Amino acid sequence: MPKRILCWALAMMLMMGGCVAMGENVYFSNAEQTEWYQDMLKDGMMSLGNNRRLKDAIRRAQAGEEITLATIGGSITEGAGAKTYQECYASRFAQGFAARYGAGDGSNVKFINAGVGGTPSTFGLMRYQRDIVDRVQDADGLPDLVIVEFSVNDYQEPTGHRCFESLVKTILSQPNDPAVILLFAVFKTGFNLQDELKKVGEVYDLMMVSVKDAAYPHVGKEWTAEEFFFDEYHPTSFGHGIMADCLLAAVEAANAQETSEKDIDLDVEPAYGTDYMGLITLYGDGNWPDTVTVERGGFAHDDTQSYSNLPIGRVCGQNFCHFETDAAEPLRVTGKFKKLLIAWRATSEARFGTAEIVVDGKVKRTLTGGDGKWGQSEVVMIWDSRTEAEDHVLEIRMAEGAENKRFTITAIGIVQ
Repeated sequence: MPKRILCWALAMMLMMGGCVAMGENVYFSNAEQTEWYQDMLKDGMMSLGNNRRLKDAIRRAQAGEEITLATIGGSITEGAGAKTYQECYASRFAQGFAARYGAGDGSNVKFINAGVGGTPSTFGLMRYQRDIVDRVQDADGLPDLVIVEFSVNDYQEPTGHRCFESLVKTILSQPNDPAVILLFAVFKTGFNLQDELKKVGEVYDLMMVSVKDAAYPHVGKEWTAEEFFFDEYHPTSFGHGIMADCLLAAVEAANAQETSEKDIDLDVEPAYGTDYMGLITLYGDGNWPDTVTVERGGFAHDDTQSYSNLPIGRVCGQNFCHFETDAAEPLRVTGKFKKLLIAWRATSEARFGTAEIVVDGKVKRTLTGGDGKWGQSEVVMIWDSRTEAEDHVLEIRMAEGAENKRFTITAIGIVQ
């Protein structure tokens, strides 16, 4: 069958939610039978990395132990562009992994998808504990394999990739020794940040899978841009299926190799910095550490329309929201910190106004929505000291003239 016809048939099958496995490979197409497709999958294997943790997770899954796979990233991880959630790469990867390595019907392989559209790794680090770890139901309460996908979301991320590396090392430092895979998605233009983010993978000898290196060169050849891309940013169900195939092929290749003699070395010089490890995220639920004092002031409400994702529903939980009728009193956080991140709901809705971020009496940032904002949680870096934590007073207040408007602080992140 000519390649062009083969890929068109494949695209139609994936858009209908089809799944065809070749033997035990459990890929999402028949195309892996062809030499060019096998070459494409190999091209996506930027690095197979140290396989010790991955093979251990596979061994335990095959033995019938409960293990948890997790994905964290942006809208592509959430499933945008796929016809149904079950057809997105994350869901398909979990299906394929469970079918290939799970015991019996694979139900011992659990899955959590914490992708959130329009957000960088900064926000990913802020919500990792709540949106992944707190959802794990395994005996040890920790994920065993985590795919991290922020290569198209971290453009102009405020910490210069330090939050990305801090997130990766936070996961790697869990006591259950989980495996981490870095996935590099790609925009229709060919843009992604893999050349920058791969430096983190190289430092910790991680598996890295590049959709840009694998699938993108075949756009205009084996498939058209319209077949692979739903829009400028997201793959179609067909494209999501190819992404899942790239991941599954890399896992299979790594599992076929001899086990790495030693575990990953975490005592290495970081690529960018890991100074955001230990980040404490303050939500509006009142479960705050004793090391800080939180006074909600005029931000006493919960914005129930804040961002949620397809697979898990509302993310982050309760927030700090100022309603139109609330008093013009600031949200105040008092305590020691050396780093401060603010996640806020950026929207073009006219009922939302402008807020000021004040530290120790000085206005550090003014936040306001407007055109191009659609309700996503943006993150700003307010304080970034490289020295010891000091006593500070953070105040978030409505700007003059905006007292009768709404404003939502999704979460506050501090490093003490």
